[in-house]
Amino acid sequence: MKRIWLNRKYIAKLASKWTSIIFAILGFIGTFASLGDLLPETSSIQYRIFISMGILVGLWTILCVFFSGYVSWKRRIELFEASNGYHVYVQYGDVFSSEEVLKPEERRNIVIPVNRCFDTIVDDDLISSNTLHGITMKKMYASGTYTEQTLNNVIQENLLVQKSEFEQIRQEDKRSGNLSRYSVGTVAEVKNTENCTYFFLGLSKFDRDLHAHTTNDEYVLALMRLLEFCNIRSQKYAVVMPLIGAGASETKKSERDILEYLVKLLKMNKELINSDIHIVVRDSGKESIAITDIK
Repeated sequence: MKRIWLNRKYIAKLASKWTSIIFAILGFIGTFASLGDLLPETSSIQYRIFISMGILVGLWTILCVFFSGYVSWKRRIELFEASNGYHVYVQYGDVFSSEEVLKPEERRNIVIPVNRCFDTIVDDDLISSNTLHGITMKKMYASGTYTEQTLNNVIQENLLVQKSEFEQIRQEDKRSGNLSRYSVGTVAEVKNTENCTYFFLGLSKFDRDLHAHTTNDEYVLALMRLLEFCNIRSQKYAVVMPLIGAGASETKKSERDILEYLVKLLKMNKELINSDIHIVVRDSGKESIAITDIK
């Protein structure tokens, strides 16, 4: 019921739209056969108006119930069409699932926000195992594809090939992990399987206590650079994008605000979109985040 309440505006809009369509059709039919003949000839004008209003309200109510069920079932909404026939979607789901894209048999590119040193040690000190960063890397280690060291080597090699800019920081500035801090918005591309490539987005900056920070300016710049990277490196394969900054990067933004900003950014930069983009809201967010009324 909470999900239905969250999407009440969308449900009412759909019900009103289809009520208007049905009444327009009935009006067209009425030009050939008077629907008023179905009522007793002795009925007053007031009675006929009352019956019409009752039908209108009843039809709208029935459609509201129907679309409530539709919204409860629906997990993906198409937001808009970008360039070259590609589309942007928002959906509930799991960023790691191949079912989040329209062609599961093809490669998909999954965006994972990480710290700007691109650390790979998941020890609940440097990287929390509860963040998307930590969960992703633990999955890679569990599958046997990489170890902490081999993944670190692959990431650093990719950043070197890209000639990514970085600054060398001191141990006093960050007591654990890598000490090469890359520019915000730097992306490391790592192939996980034949059908899954990760785009690790350098977003947050760790302080000495390994506390993550991201300013508003850094957040905006990071997303813009990510979009430019996807334009160059997606190879026209679908991009799966979580609510970037909703985890431990201290953006101080709500998931709803992040979702709305992502959509606005993508709409303003349609020319940079050359693949389908799927913005994924965690399944547990169904009861708190409405995806149907995103502008």
